[in-house]
Amino acid sequence: MQSLFSLCAVIYLMIYAFEGVIRYGLYNIGASNAILLRDGLIIGPLLLLLAAQATRTRVHPAFFAFGAIVGLHGLVSTLNFHNLFPAIYGAVLLLNVLFGFIAAKALVLPSRRVVLLWGVVWVVSVVAVVLDKFFVTFPWTGLETHIGGISVDVSRGWDISDGFAKRAAGFTRSSISAAMLLPTIALIIALRMRSYLLRTLMLFMTVAAVFMTTQKGAVAAIAAVALILATPGFMRYRLLCWAALGFAILDVALPIFTSGLLVDSNGGVFSLASFGMRITDTWPDAWRWISDNNLFPFGVGLGGIGGAQRFYAADFFNPSDNLFIFLYANFGVLSFVYLGWALWQAWHQPPETQAIAITPLAILVFNLGYGAALSMLEDQVSQLFFGASVGMLWMLRQMAAAKPWANPYWVAPNLRYGPAITYRPARSVPAADAP
Repeated sequence: MQSLFSLCAVIYLMIYAFEGVIRYGLYNIGASNAILLRDGLIIGPLLLLLAAQATRTRVHPAFFAFGAIVGLHGLVSTLNFHNLFPAIYGAVLLLNVLFGFIAAKALVLPSRRVVLLWGVVWVVSVVAVVLDKFFVTFPWTGLETHIGGISVDVSRGWDISDGFAKRAAGFTRSSISAAMLLPTIALIIALRMRSYLLRTLMLFMTVAAVFMTTQKGAVAAIAAVALILATPGFMRYRLLCWAALGFAILDVALPIFTSGLLVDSNGGVFSLASFGMRITDTWPDAWRWISDNNLFPFGVGLGGIGGAQRFYAADFFNPSDNLFIFLYANFGVLSFVYLGWALWQAWHQPPETQAIAITPLAILVFNLGYGAALSMLEDQVSQLFFGASVGMLWMLRQMAAAKPWANPYWVAPNLRYGPAITYRPARSVPAADAP
């Protein structure tokens, strides 16, 4: 079962890394909807594991948590909009988080062969971003496909003629995808390197490549993680914990305390114009939508904001562009509980697991940092690795306490007991000598 999860995760991430190329090929043969088949790589293994564990009446607790969250918040959105689609859409997004939570080790601490594969993907992706930025306009740039009646842009052109300001996506579907993929892969590889110089060089090149995508939130997040990883080893765990807490507070505080501010939203790609647009337009509109459709304390409900809106409230579509707004819209006040639980797993690692926890914690910090400017849980790689980072931290605590779910794939053997065996010695056993 573990091999199946690992294989499906690798294939899924390879599709993500070359999604621009794949969508272009599918578009040319009139099969754009076929991209949805990749979801089978997530759903299939989860169903098989659930069935195998259910037959032994020992199911991983993550399945129960997933069912409870989808059931509660899906019911809220269904009652709110009298439509099942938002709940279904939101549940599909959370399936990636569940898969990542269970396949945490395969994603965060993969085998040596998989690390080498990711090394090749990282090099190819960096080269593709550079080519896309300065030298080549790929044929899929600006391509618009329709899936389920919804328009999907592939490497949107943005009508930018200045090469330096161009949003480079490389072989991925968008610049956001490239800005998510490169740092995640780099953290997995770099933290396996023994050479401090090579590790620092790789992280520096990653920051430069992400800079070319013009995703400023991702640049700031990966730069912060890279600086922490440049510190002495004994400092990294605690610094990453503080960074996770700090970024989580920033995610919550930014859209709340900037409400009502008047900020200039004019400027170039590398200015603070996009941040100003979030403050003056995106975040206030998101809070207005939540206020108008809120079932306090449960928020709008599962699928209550973001991509799902394009199917049931297209005129009010809001990308949220902030992790906390996205969480609060979907989960209401319970978003504090879910986010707090993730931080608890990070902060309360036993001393013997803190060194291993550096990689998942670094990935979690990057996601929280980028979450200040993006609704991370609508991106497939972020969904997988948000779940994987928290899942790995939880699993390490299970291992330290010698608890059974240190192995998430464990299935109790189906033992068949025969008739009782009675042993009668051939001769009497002498009693012990009396004192």
